[in-house]
Amino acid sequence: MYIRYLIIVLAGIISQNLSGQDASGNKTFYKRFEGNISGNINVTANLIRLFDNVSGNYIYYFMDDNNEMYYGKTVELDGVIDENDSLKLREYGSEEFTFEGLIDDDHYEGKWDSGDQKFLDFDMREYYPKGSLPFELYYLKSEETLNKESKDSPTAQIELSLVFPKDHYFDPAIVDSVSNIITKTYFGSGFKRDEAEAMLENFEDEYFTNYKKQAKTGNNYSGQSAFNWEKQLNMSIVYNSRYLLCSEYVKYAYAGGAHGMSNLSYDIIDLKSGVKLSYPDIFKPGSDSVLGQIITDQLRFNYKIPDELSLKEAGFFVESIKPNNNLFINGEGIGFVYNSYEIAPYSRGATRILLSFGKIKDLIVVGSPAYQLSHRPRD
Repeated sequence: MYIRYLIIVLAGIISQNLSGQDASGNKTFYKRFEGNISGNINVTANLIRLFDNVSGNYIYYFMDDNNEMYYGKTVELDGVIDENDSLKLREYGSEEFTFEGLIDDDHYEGKWDSGDQKFLDFDMREYYPKGSLPFELYYLKSEETLNKESKDSPTAQIELSLVFPKDHYFDPAIVDSVSNIITKTYFGSGFKRDEAEAMLENFEDEYFTNYKKQAKTGNNYSGQSAFNWEKQLNMSIVYNSRYLLCSEYVKYAYAGGAHGMSNLSYDIIDLKSGVKLSYPDIFKPGSDSVLGQIITDQLRFNYKIPDELSLKEAGFFVESIKPNNNLFINGEGIGFVYNSYEIAPYSRGATRILLSFGKIKDLIVVGSPAYQLSHRPRD
């Protein structure tokens, strides 16, 4: 049996419909929203919809009574949307919905729960100011059975969601560069760049071809559970403002064994030059030691590890954390991600440590895009 569907959706273009739609009525999109809560709290959100599920993030900021800018944290969101375009979003870890309202075309409005049962009106619209980039969302999901004559035959499944830039940007060379960077990170080095839907199909073909080849070597389609393979590659946008783009890639693969393997990685791209930024582009030379201590202290704070307890006693592999090259950036700060087995066992999953700009701004390369973000109002 072979099941497959491919959905290609335009995002970032105002049209009659909120997003593209397949034959079953399901919708998907990436959208960047800007607006306000109660008229005076500014808010920016990046949202991804896959059918009934919506995920993403938002950050809010406002001027207080002393004319000081207050910045809220960048908060991850997840939620659900129904057939009446009612979208409910909760903050990560919360059981209560933070945003509840109607999403229609490029407009999302409703009530925001401040957390103390005080509900305020919010109003957001899809918006891509200069220094942000509109995207299309491409989605493919399929499966293939090794032995079509056997109901117990092993099956391979693949699910791909790819956020790929539109040409609607003031500099086509930037779009071209961003497309190349995403292609390399998402599909791997050496993968030939093509139209987005063609790349998904080619990647799918390579996956199933390799699956059949490996399974045939493994005792001629024996039906063993080791050949119930699964692969997922999901992409989202962490930050898309002020000429900085941060994209996230979540990869999972199971090809037999005790468990599958997950990997979390990021691209940080300067939208003025089209260049991917790495650790030396962001942090000053000689920052490793100080930065490592800040990361270690933040880890202890996040996991509530007392000073008298060593990190190894708390279940980590190391006593102190060193900065790595797996960075992300948002409106709040810069983060480091350590995947399974890097500093902790598989059971802990990826360790994600966000450092606020206030803690690290003196370590950031002066004049870099990250420096400019850390020293000016953020969204």
